[in-house]
Amino acid sequence: MKNKDRIFLLESQLRDRELEITMLRETAEAMSGELGLENIFQVVADHARRNILAETVLIPVLDENLARYTYRAGCGKNADEIVGQSLPLDTGVCGWVWRHKRPWWRGVLDELDEAERNRWEKEAGSIILVPLIGKHRILGGIAGLNKIGGEDFTRRDLDLLTLFANQVSFAIENTQLFDQLKLAKARVEEYQKELQTLNVELERRIAQRTSTLANAVKELKHLALHDTLTDLPNRSLVEDRLQQGIYNAKREKNVLSFVMLDLDHFKEVNDRHGHDAGDSLLRLAALRLRQVLRMSDTAGRLGGDEFALVLPSTDAAGAEKVAEKLLKVMEPPFKLGDKAISAPCSIGIAAYPEHGEDVDTLCRRADMAMYAAKRDGQRYAVYRPEHEKNAMPPATP
Repeated sequence: MKNKDRIFLLESQLRDRELEITMLRETAEAMSGELGLENIFQVVADHARRNILAETVLIPVLDENLARYTYRAGCGKNADEIVGQSLPLDTGVCGWVWRHKRPWWRGVLDELDEAERNRWEKEAGSIILVPLIGKHRILGGIAGLNKIGGEDFTRRDLDLLTLFANQVSFAIENTQLFDQLKLAKARVEEYQKELQTLNVELERRIAQRTSTLANAVKELKHLALHDTLTDLPNRSLVEDRLQQGIYNAKREKNVLSFVMLDLDHFKEVNDRHGHDAGDSLLRLAALRLRQVLRMSDTAGRLGGDEFALVLPSTDAAGAEKVAEKLLKVMEPPFKLGDKAISAPCSIGIAAYPEHGEDVDTLCRRADMAMYAAKRDGQRYAVYRPEHEKNAMPPATP
């Protein structure tokens, strides 16, 4: 291959990667603004259509009872006529994707038996559909219809839609938990002029672009694992740190504590002073949480006004000392403009291995202890078995 051809090929590949990074950045910025769920669906549909060059892109979403799915957003040819339609769960290609929990594209044909292949062969190349998979169930999908130019959808189209699906699944679940998502600041540096024909210049430019792409990927990974309002680790990262801490404690025959905290009157702050004041309070609370951390500890925001701490090499007694420090740093009123607002908190503690040996058990029992402290008028509580009884609904006669 001649040097010029090699330069053209490499630059084409780099442009594809730049397009993907730009697409993800723009989608992340759009979805992290103050958008409702329907607007997020529309952003994804618009960006997906632009990047896979489909005549039409639709967003089918499963209803809560999992009996039907509804096209909630779309763009392109005939999209206005389709959006809003609701169909039984097992209808069409969507039904195939829900049933098999995997994407549909032309490459699937090779894996089907003869009967299914004959049934779907005419639509194989003109439809691509990637499922939106949440933490506990399939949420919906992103579908492209009829590639512009009449060609079949490709593996690259499938990879692009899969990236979209990962982003929108995260956004759907977080939009249900948070009232607002703040704009996530992410900028990708502009690339310099075209590659020079000289080999040394080619190598220099490739290294430069590789470095820029690595920084962009790093930034996107940070956005995926951190709360955009406080920049604390989000629920996913907190649970990962807790899982890793349990693994290390088990291997080293050590201890670990998990602490949950929420602000007792946060809703009143929002109602009385507005959501901007509430957001400012959460940011200031996060700064105070960091004051009690060791290098090995993790503090994160679980959602709303709930925070959590992972404390390696700390038993329940040590976690109580941390709780007392938390209460002390949270006690002074928070200054929000010309206002001084008090934000008392309730704290729950669960320790490994004393109170549980897995992530779900420790999270659940720390949560029980936290609400027991709130209910009993205490500032903090360590999990006790009777919290399980108190947490159970009353028996019916």
